[in-house]
Amino acid sequence: MTRVCVLGGSSPFTVALVDAIEGSKALSHRLGEWVLVLQGRNVQNVDAVAHYARHRLGAFGTSVISTTDLDAALADAEIVVVQTRFGGLEARADDELFASELGCIADETLGPCGLLSAFRQIRPVDDLAIRMKAICPGAFVVNMINPLSLTTAMMLRRGLAAVGICELPLATLQAFARALRIDPTELCWSYEGLNHRGFIPIARTRDGEDLLQRVLRLAPDSATQKYRDDILRLGAISTKYFALFDGGASHNKGRAVALISLRDAIAKDLIADPTQCPAQIAKRDMPWYAQAVVPLVAARVGAQGYDATINVAVDGPLVHERRVRVLGDRIDILESEPANGPFRDWLAAFEHHERLSLAALADPTPYTIGAALEADRITPSDKVQTAAARIFRTWRDAASNPPTVRGQQ
Repeated sequence: MTRVCVLGGSSPFTVALVDAIEGSKALSHRLGEWVLVLQGRNVQNVDAVAHYARHRLGAFGTSVISTTDLDAALADAEIVVVQTRFGGLEARADDELFASELGCIADETLGPCGLLSAFRQIRPVDDLAIRMKAICPGAFVVNMINPLSLTTAMMLRRGLAAVGICELPLATLQAFARALRIDPTELCWSYEGLNHRGFIPIARTRDGEDLLQRVLRLAPDSATQKYRDDILRLGAISTKYFALFDGGASHNKGRAVALISLRDAIAKDLIADPTQCPAQIAKRDMPWYAQAVVPLVAARVGAQGYDATINVAVDGPLVHERRVRVLGDRIDILESEPANGPFRDWLAAFEHHERLSLAALADPTPYTIGAALEADRITPSDKVQTAAARIFRTWRDAASNPPTVRGQQ
């Protein structure tokens, strides 16, 4: 039986993953061949999530196990979904506050907030990777820890068969298709970039019509204006995060505090009745489960092939986000014709920043951290030195008091 392990399974948000598994037509006839292992540090939460999973998946014959023991959870695992949040949402709230105090966008994947998060995660992620390599060396690892490209690079460095997964490229295509009133499943498209920093330079109908050119031929309207601007300026469609770099995003203070309150409310309801989906789960949209994680797992167990957009190392240590075809043990990169445009200058800048971030993680000093911040295009230049000093202190303190690798709340 396929043993699928979810690390961070004590998060009450995991009920959305369970629902996505139940709703997968590709998996429904294979679930009886599964053992689903949920691991987390909060005993009460992980038991409640497991109870919910048995209630929803039991009819398919799925066995569900809950545990706080990481080694036991990983034993014999063939697929490991890693959604552990080291430090919990509380650490994310601290990181967001740090970015806000600098006058920056508070985003857990990018800018000073994202880099601080990476330094919080570096040691526990590395420890976790070492343990996975020792306990389940052949497991296929689906990484969801943000900042995704950096943590995936850490796992790959330890020799794991790891990929990072994010629904954003597909969600970007779907929004573009909706604007043109086209079925996105009928489109041929390409994606180039890094996690949250990429572009769709090609989107065509099955009969070969170039949809980017169609947008330019259409009379501008509110639905297509954003895409028209992208195409004229970049030669590609950008993700929503591009506005962070381009000066088009308004300042926000992050949402960790709101998520903490929602998490606790959902956990309370789930513990009170683990047979019912907590009503408040609807307050957080989590498309990554149904649109990315579950289809990837289904493809891995051979239920159905899947054209995914995953974070993977193609050459060298840099983790790119690429379009691939997954079926069983095969992951084939879907090569597309070259596309040119001003978006390539942005890609070069993003790759330069990523290399500097990896260098800072490998050799943390105020200088290497400052160089990464200087290149991220989000941190104000007059705040780089202050931010670098804070991140370095956080890393140094964490190195002196390393956390135990157990799970998330």
